[in-house]
Amino acid sequence: MAAGAYYSAEHMLPLIGRALLLVVVGAGAGLAVNALRANGVPLAGSAAGVAGPEACVAPVLPNAGPPVAVLPPSSAAGMCGDPRVLIADARSEERFMRGHVAGAIHLPCAASGASAADAIARLEGKHTLIVYGDTTEEARPVALDLRRRIDTYRLRVVVLEGGFPSWSREGLACSSGPCPTCEDKRAAGR
Repeated sequence: MAAGAYYSAEHMLPLIGRALLLVVVGAGAGLAVNALRANGVPLAGSAAGVAGPEACVAPVLPNAGPPVAVLPPSSAAGMCGDPRVLIADARSEERFMRGHVAGAIHLPCAASGASAADAIARLEGKHTLIVYGDTTEEARPVALDLRRRIDTYRLRVVVLEGGFPSWSREGLACSSGPCPTCEDKRAAGR
């Protein structure tokens, strides 16, 4: 008799059922451990309500003024401290609080109209607005939206090439801590 002849379908089904049960129980245990760990991987759409990553979509804007340029971190660093330059961080509040370009205001892609209006008011007398995110593409929609809202060709709007990670890799000045503009928004109920 051949070695495989002993195992008939009748004998294999219970074995396959037990194997599937072990896989399901193992996956469930893994998910449970992940949920209980403080540094567990957040799962989009989970019961805990963890949101997926933020994403802004750059609008198509006819006649929106000059294009938004991309600026390397070394060039942007040369403008730090210039009172005519405003730097805006388009990342989430949590990422902003973990570290941001020194002097940057917080203006995430999901900012309310009032937050954008506040940023625009801060642009009075400025000649350059530098917007950054974790990537060049994360900041571009915020920069494009501000470019659309600002009716002036005198203001240069740029996006930081490579975002905050590029800034950090080059060892440029940054700070961390509470987000005063975030706290102001919460207090005002925005």
